[in-house]
Amino acid sequence: MTDIAARPSADPLQAFLAELGRLNIDDLLMIALPEPDPDERAALLQRAVDAAHAAERREALAVAPIKARDQLFRAWSRRGIDPTWFGLNWGRSLGRADDRARLVAAVEDAAVAAVVADLLSAEDVGALREPFELAASMAGAGPDTNPSARGEPRRQPVVFLAFVAGVFAIFLTGAYVIIGAILTAVAFVTRGRRGRRETR
Repeated sequence: MTDIAARPSADPLQAFLAELGRLNIDDLLMIALPEPDPDERAALLQRAVDAAHAAERREALAVAPIKARDQLFRAWSRRGIDPTWFGLNWGRSLGRADDRARLVAAVEDAAVAAVVADLLSAEDVGALREPFELAASMAGAGPDTNPSARGEPRRQPVVFLAFVAGVFAIFLTGAYVIIGAILTAVAFVTRGRRGRRETR
């Protein structure tokens, strides 16, 4: 399968989604993002909306945070299925709800910034991207055992080999049990025959 994150795109939003796709969900949660000031964030997003409307990018701006949020949620869904040697670890924590909510907001704001980057001041664009860039700065710091934001395992070959080894071990154990039962039955029958011969 071709990696979309490796293909350059003329669409700024697709370029951002590809950037997001290269990051591991565990890395993004290594930093607890601060709660943004609601008034400052509202004013910043309103300037982005006004600029997008003036440039006739209303539809592009409207879908940007939705696409980014959906991609992040899909990554969380795949991250929740955590393979172990004995099955799936359904109870593994994905972080506090507050931290996840702030990460979602950071990803949405960065997607908005991608759409209106050429329409806003550098200061506003930087403010929109700052929380996401702070989270992305932890790339490589999280556990290297879980699906990335694309949902592709970082160590897929290792997981596959572990699965094959587990299946082989199960069949091998079953074969040992069957062989042991057969040998026990043969020994029991042989001993019974010897006992009858000695009685005669």
